[in-house]
Amino acid sequence: MRPVPFADPERVADAIIARVGKNIVLALPLGLGKANHVANALFARAAADPTIDLRIFTALTLEKPRGKGDLERRFVAPLAQRLFAGYPELAYGVALRERRLPPNVKVDEFFFAAGTRLGIAAAQQSYISANYTHALRYVLDRGVNVIAQLVAKRERDGKTRVSLSCNPDLTLDLLACRARKECDFLFVGQVNSELPFMPGVAEVALGEFDLMLDSPATDFPLFAPPHEPIGLPEYAIGLHVARGSIPPISRRPRCARARRSRPASTA
Repeated sequence: MRPVPFADPERVADAIIARVGKNIVLALPLGLGKANHVANALFARAAADPTIDLRIFTALTLEKPRGKGDLERRFVAPLAQRLFAGYPELAYGVALRERRLPPNVKVDEFFFAAGTRLGIAAAQQSYISANYTHALRYVLDRGVNVIAQLVAKRERDGKTRVSLSCNPDLTLDLLACRARKECDFLFVGQVNSELPFMPGVAEVALGEFDLMLDSPATDFPLFAPPHEPIGLPEYAIGLHVARGSIPPISRRPRCARARRSRPASTA
């Protein structure tokens, strides 16, 4: 089967509510893999309708940098505009930061960007101290019924191929769980033309998706902070480690080495 195609995130929100009801437990992948427009459409619905109960489970919400004081803001704002122009901010993240999260919306995160949630009670109280070993269990325990993920698409030989790109980890485990009929959820994809198409295990069948948002209007540049280019020392370190050429640590007792190196007595 092919997913139901959409060009408007508002219609995606309609379809999600029609299928799962007003109790929505939404899982968004860590970092870059979030379907921003889908998440924002659902947040807007919940903010406008208190009968909708929206719970978001995610990690590492990417946000544009902001200055705190006036001088800092005047310095950071042009930089953020140049580097992150066109990136759609996640509405729940903005609401958290501005301390105006609606009472019918909860956000559980198990990883914060350093310093971004200081002094924000709603974020601190909903924080989950977990690593990837336990994240799948937490997702299942919360009864996730919607996953919204950014995906890459490629057409080849008349067939559409879809890749989870940089975020296959928990999604693959959840898809395997659904295949075993141990859990069930609505799988929503949002196509992004700039997301790299990664083959291998990251490539999933188009039929795994229930809904697919694909439109030039919802395409956006990836969140990509600048980074210094990798230099020769870093390449050398990587090559050294990859070749397994790090010598093993000697197990000889230190005292034995000391005795061996001690000069002979002149007495």
